[in-house]
Amino acid sequence: MNKKNACPKRLIMLLLGTFALKCLLIAFHGHHYDYGSDDRGYLESARILAEEGRFTYNDPERPTLFITPALPGTLALLYKLAGGGEGLAQTFRYLQAAMVTGGLYLLFAVGRRIFNERTAYLAVLLASFYPPLWLMSMFIFTESLFLLFLMLLFYTALRAMDEPSPRWALAFGLLWAAAVYIRPTIALWPGLVFLFYLYGVKLPWRRLVRCGLITSVVLVLCLMPWWVRNYQVSEGRFIPLTQSGGNPLLLGTYPFTVPALFMEEQKTWHTTNDQRVNDQQDTARAVQRIKEGFSRQPLLYISWYTVGKLALFWGDVFYWMALPGVPLAVAVLYHYALLIPGFLGLYRSRRQGAVKLVLILFGYMSLLHTIYLAHSRYSAPLMPLLALFAAHYIMQLSRGKKRDAPQIHKS
Repeated sequence: MNKKNACPKRLIMLLLGTFALKCLLIAFHGHHYDYGSDDRGYLESARILAEEGRFTYNDPERPTLFITPALPGTLALLYKLAGGGEGLAQTFRYLQAAMVTGGLYLLFAVGRRIFNERTAYLAVLLASFYPPLWLMSMFIFTESLFLLFLMLLFYTALRAMDEPSPRWALAFGLLWAAAVYIRPTIALWPGLVFLFYLYGVKLPWRRLVRCGLITSVVLVLCLMPWWVRNYQVSEGRFIPLTQSGGNPLLLGTYPFTVPALFMEEQKTWHTTNDQRVNDQQDTARAVQRIKEGFSRQPLLYISWYTVGKLALFWGDVFYWMALPGVPLAVAVLYHYALLIPGFLGLYRSRRQGAVKLVLILFGYMSLLHTIYLAHSRYSAPLMPLLALFAAHYIMQLSRGKKRDAPQIHKS
């Protein structure tokens, strides 16, 4: 193995050590982390898919268009291998711990390409003990799976920028499709990456178009079974991803608050148990609230749909249930210890080509969630990349202090 690309022993020890600790946490406390919402829905969806071959969500009598199939499909495969019940949930928690660990290894690979090995290792060290990443291993949500594939997709984008070849175009298309199947919100980011390659990096036009065509064909071929399935279950409508934008759009219309405050109220919103009808009702109500809000309280809604949602998206902490011995205050302090130097480091390095990919990703996700729901769950998978820039900022400060320190000369 090339020494330049070799994995340092200290990194292996760090990742294996934190993975082992996560496994111990799961073994002793994993069954306590049942949030009773999306996690229950995913497990039930997986059971029906494994036993009956039908893809449903919440309503077992109707095929769903509400979610994409990656997470329930993975759970259904585990169901067939390991059975259901709490054993399935625990097995998947161990798998999620491995996903987070894999994502952190990819963070090292990304950090080494953008900066250097020392900064990359410090980034992994900072991210390894970030409490929400531990919580991601415990809750059966999409975060851990998305984190892994987001880091794979981002690393592939870096490699494709350095070497725009059919091989990397193929890999990028496959990972793009996988990430979309996990969390559809990522769907448009690769298009922005292509525009950046075309106008920002100014890669050879013909080669870029050829690679773009390969990526696009791979994406279409991967998504086509989903499109056909959706066309059949929706009685002839083309639904490229999901039909579930109404609820997050509606929840995002409540200024300067978090969705948890509306858990009971949400139960009264829907008049049917048909998710497609409910989504239409949610969308109509959201549009009405937005129109009324901007006309009656323009300053409130303008501030909410700009700085308010950005502050909630990045400033709220995904720490819905405490880890043993780690109170909420510790998680919040750790979050801001990454957030503030992270954005300072991002600003300082903003002119680097590879860093602009991160800026495009952060800007895209931030803008998307200023339109819809700004939620700490949705920013949590981005925090390892922010830890990389916190590490870069810390390394810069360290080098500055060494330069400013008085030199002691031996006589």
